[in-house]
Amino acid sequence: MRWIVMIVDDHPLVGEALEISIRAAYPDMDIGRVTSATEAEAYVKANAAMIKLVMLDLVLPDATGFSALLRLQQLLPGRPIAIVSSRADSHAIALARTFGVAAYLSKSAPVSDLVKAVGDILRGEASFAEPAGPATAEASFHDQISSLSSAQMRILFALADGGLNKQIAADLGITEGTVKQHLSAIFRKLGVNNRTQAILAIRPYLNDLTR
Repeated sequence: MRWIVMIVDDHPLVGEALEISIRAAYPDMDIGRVTSATEAEAYVKANAAMIKLVMLDLVLPDATGFSALLRLQQLLPGRPIAIVSSRADSHAIALARTFGVAAYLSKSAPVSDLVKAVGDILRGEASFAEPAGPATAEASFHDQISSLSSAQMRILFALADGGLNKQIAADLGITEGTVKQHLSAIFRKLGVNNRTQAILAIRPYLNDLTR
């Protein structure tokens, strides 16, 4: 079985450059490249057992904030995910580190540095653009959201997008009663009492990130 490095980046030049360079540097590994969070989820479901590392751009056309990271962490538990982003402010880096990413790499770095980071990460060596201290509140939230099932995560994201129970049920192909059951479980796991509080809890981590 050949391991896969999955690249998730909607910028064609960046994605292609990473794919070509990583393929040349690690000929014993396969490269999977997708351009959206939806494509990433589908690719993971088809190839999860072989994915060794994910190189993830935070800013994707169908994801906001850390939503793609949270979904991929749920689909690939224990597998390293490295963020490759043009955003390198201390808050984003600290939050990503708290959420357990293996590395936070800058798109402004030479491609050779990004390629080297692949080997570092696979050896268990973390790499961050700058030091970041602990973020207790964010760590607690990450523990809470990690306890959600896949269906509950999707419902929470739909809720944050303003979806009503009927609309969410139709989109996910389930009944409104099932949505209500999931919402009750979500409220309990997040330690909130209603949908407004749930939205307020998740929204800071779904804010749009600019390139």
